[in-house]
Amino acid sequence: MTPPDDSCLRAITDDGSFRVMVARTTQTVRDVAEAQGARGTTAQNLGDLLTATVLFRETMSPGLRVQGILRCADRRGTLVADSAPEGRTRGLVQGSKDGPIRATEGALLQMMRTLHNGSINQGVVRVPPSGKMSEAMMAYMRESEQVDTMLAMATTISEDGTVLEAGGYMVQLLPEVGRAPLAIMAERLEDFRTIHHLLTPGFSADVLLSEILYGMSFTRLDETRVAFSCWCSTERLLAAIATLRPSEIRTMVEDGSPVQSTCDYCGKEYAIQTSQLAGLLQQN
Repeated sequence: MTPPDDSCLRAITDDGSFRVMVARTTQTVRDVAEAQGARGTTAQNLGDLLTATVLFRETMSPGLRVQGILRCADRRGTLVADSAPEGRTRGLVQGSKDGPIRATEGALLQMMRTLHNGSINQGVVRVPPSGKMSEAMMAYMRESEQVDTMLAMATTISEDGTVLEAGGYMVQLLPEVGRAPLAIMAERLEDFRTIHHLLTPGFSADVLLSEILYGMSFTRLDETRVAFSCWCSTERLLAAIATLRPSEIRTMVEDGSPVQSTCDYCGKEYAIQTSQLAGLLQQN
């Protein structure tokens, strides 16, 4: 049986109390982990960060770009998750190869999202003593966004360190929520503080949504495909080079060799020819 595509579903309970996001990110996390050479604990933490970032973008900035960054307390490394419109998702592992990069007490979780006016909204929280990224993300939503949110992410790893499944959910309390629905939802989500048991082989976002909202009337609002996709390009690289001083670009031209560059996210190699560099000088 062909596994379902990765996707993020948006829904709202019919009583207007809760907005719910659920995501299957299995293949996306696998592809990002493979591109970054991440395995085991590093892949697990990268997967959780990727899922959290996708859910956060779909909740707070569905048409804009969001970045999630985990900076380890032991300074061993940094994990980056990048989520863009239309579900395009990529990630980055930076740091030591001597050991896993993990979320532990004292690590910093930073979320950055682009606003419609082009400015950047960002905030930082510390990972709690539990070392759970889900709890750190809930703290971020409460402290930096002033939004009461319940959520969980999970990435399951095989014995050989590769990604098996990945996904998560986010339940946002809306202003209309009453005490009774809130109590019911709070009691229900006690069973979903961890969701590893729900990430069965080939699970779908629909299955996760039906489990979270079992017995509750809700309306599906939208679905976004999610996939590993890098938006690097020759044009973007040229734009970056164009920010250099003309004297520096002229030195590159006089060297006579193409400028070689490799994308840190996807590994694609670029060669900028001297004729293209000379064109930048003419534009300046």
